[in-house]
Amino acid sequence: MKKVKYDTIGYWSEVKLDIVQKYASAYSVIMNRQKEISKHLYIDAFAGAGQHISKRSGEFVPGSPLNALLVKPPFKELHLIDLDGTRATDLRRTIGDRNDVFVYKGDADEVLLQQVFLRCHWEDFHRALCLLDPYALSVDWKVIETAGKMRSIEVFYNFMIMDANMNVLWRNPEKVPAEPVGPHGQSLGRSFMAISGLCKGARPFR
Repeated sequence: MKKVKYDTIGYWSEVKLDIVQKYASAYSVIMNRQKEISKHLYIDAFAGAGQHISKRSGEFVPGSPLNALLVKPPFKELHLIDLDGTRATDLRRTIGDRNDVFVYKGDADEVLLQQVFLRCHWEDFHRALCLLDPYALSVDWKVIETAGKMRSIEVFYNFMIMDANMNVLWRNPEKVPAEPVGPHGQSLGRSFMAISGLCKGARPFR
């Protein structure tokens, strides 16, 4: 079996994890108090292996999936996705056999649209907090648009400021590429450009 390579994270990433955990806790408290809501879910589209290595201490620190499991009152379901099969398998091993946790190995855009979002319909009185913390600005705009139109999904979207600056702060607008690019010239998808109103054909959802 392929050995899992855990990400080494710095101080600001640890701060981000703390912010996400506090936000998820507040969200769960609010949803739990609304008696008409029959179920509230937690969705992590880029879950990874569930834990990281702290650059400061060299020790393991829990990632957003493991932090979400500690939220009180608990989410009724947790849906955790990662493209890397080794990481997804390790995450499942770490969590153990739980009926309320669903781990998916696959493309986040496809899994969200074809499987997970189907469990979050407004008319079923289901609500969800969806964490989008991609390794690059690679979330398909369709995912964000669909979540907005459903009205039952709250999206917490984290993106790298460096990549954002590279794709927004252009002195010559005529040279803006059709799709955003990363520091090494890689395509980062259309989602950030659409959010920023810079991508042709992107329209705000209603």
